[in-house]
Amino acid sequence: MNVKSSVQNIISEISSVMEEINENTAEEVISEILKANKIFIVGAGRSGLVGKAFAMRLMQIGLRVYVVGETITPSMEEGDLLIAISNSGETRSVCLASQIAMSIKGNIVGITSNKNSRLAKKATKSIIIDTKHRTDPNRFVQKGFHNEVPSFAPLGTLFEVSTFLFFEGLIGSLMERMNRKEEDLKKMHSVLE
Repeated sequence: MNVKSSVQNIISEISSVMEEINENTAEEVISEILKANKIFIVGAGRSGLVGKAFAMRLMQIGLRVYVVGETITPSMEEGDLLIAISNSGETRSVCLASQIAMSIKGNIVGITSNKNSRLAKKATKSIIIDTKHRTDPNRFVQKGFHNEVPSFAPLGTLFEVSTFLFFEGLIGSLMERMNRKEEDLKKMHSVLE
């Protein structure tokens, strides 16, 4: 298979995943973001990198956002928001941060592919990025995908790329609601590069 075909297969898979995201829950997540005094992002590995990209965009639209684990991250307080990202929903560091946020009475948005995970159960709101069905042959039968092509997105790639695109969609919605234009984001873009 050539690169273009592989990319087209991944795009098709992502499109399928995006169709299953609950739009009402996404709207509730936007409300949580807009009402939060401070927003904290946590994720490990590549999910953490996707979280950092989202944090950058949130900062550029003018929100107070911090990445958990960075030296300049302040303490979380009641009513603040933690956005926790874990494909499995069982990542130890992400679940620990969620547990601490719960004890502080912070709000938690969980981004996971596992609706039955510890993260999903701790979260105030959960966005399910349902990528697991790509490796579950029973799901293909239930959804009618009898001739489904195997995924060309290894390990957690489909989750990470789908989460990144979901976050970009959130940014677009937030920009509209906050009346932000691209010029506003450019003003907040780093000039020390």
